[in-house]
Amino acid sequence: MAFNKLAVAEAKTAGIEVEGAGGISAIWRQVRTRLRDECGQALYSQEIARLRVRVSETGAVVIVAPSQFNRDWVEDHWGARIRAIWAELDTTHRSVHLVAEGEVEPQPMVARVAEPARKDMAEASEKPSQAADLQAADGEDDASIGETRFTFDSFRVGPANEVAAAAARTVVGAQTPPFNPVFFYGDYGVGKTHLMHAVASAFEHTSRPRKALYLTAEEFLSGFVTAMKARDTISFKETVRGVDVLLIDDVHFIAGKPKTEDELLNTIAALVAENKQVVLASHRPPAELQVSDDRLRSLLVGGLSCPLGKPDLDLRRQILDCKIAQAKCHYPVLDVPEAVRDFLAARITSSPRELEGVLNNVICRTALLGLPVTMEAVSTALRELSLNAEKRLTVDDIQKAVAGHYGVTPADICSKRRTQSVVRPRHVAMYLAKTMTTRSLPDIGRRFGNRDHSTVIHAVNKVTSLLKAGDPVSDDIDRLTRELQG
Repeated sequence: MAFNKLAVAEAKTAGIEVEGAGGISAIWRQVRTRLRDECGQALYSQEIARLRVRVSETGAVVIVAPSQFNRDWVEDHWGARIRAIWAELDTTHRSVHLVAEGEVEPQPMVARVAEPARKDMAEASEKPSQAADLQAADGEDDASIGETRFTFDSFRVGPANEVAAAAARTVVGAQTPPFNPVFFYGDYGVGKTHLMHAVASAFEHTSRPRKALYLTAEEFLSGFVTAMKARDTISFKETVRGVDVLLIDDVHFIAGKPKTEDELLNTIAALVAENKQVVLASHRPPAELQVSDDRLRSLLVGGLSCPLGKPDLDLRRQILDCKIAQAKCHYPVLDVPEAVRDFLAARITSSPRELEGVLNNVICRTALLGLPVTMEAVSTALRELSLNAEKRLTVDDIQKAVAGHYGVTPADICSKRRTQSVVRPRHVAMYLAKTMTTRSLPDIGRRFGNRDHSTVIHAVNKVTSLLKAGDPVSDDIDRLTRELQG
């Protein structure tokens, strides 16, 4: 009796409508149990346990995530597996959707079926309906679009990223890791995440498929913290170390967190020892990461470090052409004249991500309204995005400029050192980051060696007091401001 009550309580917690043993709730419990066994308690508790299930008006199964982020993560990492398990257990062969809370329900899509189950189903049903065939085809098309967005085919190569692209392809094609770990670094929006997804996809679709796991540093951190709180770090270790290829993005967010640094060190060391591939990415090279453990820094520096820089004009034009081709899959009437393409590629110089953002705004103003793409529409979009003539400063830009002005390095500014030769440049850089960017205080603190926002407030107040007192630092700030704005 106690066991049955516990099962019902778990079902209600997950948002399940408690039905008979053969209903949707019973199937969902089995699906959840198998997912827990496969992904481990840590990731299960963090991402899967929050999902709830219901039946739509069309009879399809709808799995609802509490947020768009959670929905996207589950779809990317476990969507195909959820549909395969459901197809094995559900004799009615209902379609399965993953949606975010409040999201409009998508068109029906037949669940993907694991190979053994597909064979059994084929024997049980010799004449599937024409509607089911069409739905299956639609489902495959939807999946292929999602998989091809971040692949090597859609990654455009130029002088700014050719070393990283060559290394990525070499790693995928090798029988054993030629470099380990591989470390991609560069400013935000230059293609690191795209390249890592391309690597993960390529590993899983080679002639010798290998299991790849892509995580952001935040997912790695939250999964580890959740596992520690649940006193179940073994499941977390089995999840991240039980793959052939582990990819972790934005590893600089882990720097300065000793326990997580230690877990990352042990994870990388264990995978390297087993001849499994590790791929990492950060906005700084490994030598400049503010890690507290020298062993971790040594391990990262000992791999292959590949920079990704800002693309030149030719590469920006290639990227833009690729994005337009992808957009035409959704908006067949989209026609972007060559003059507009040349103009956008020449004007948007910061990053491919910003270039794509401008293109999306142009599409919204034209193709969605059935209007042609004109220079006037582009100019309006640029004006509203404040991109007409201004350069958008980043905290990295400020740190580099201040470091060069005072004769130190960006790593010195973000370090734990408290000598006067480093403290003043750090305070000046924090002051300029607060006054010249739109970053929040906590975000600025994280970019200065994972410091607290109160440290940034202290630095801003300190520099403000010096300026009011007529300190020579005012000359430094005037010169740096002109340099950064110019």
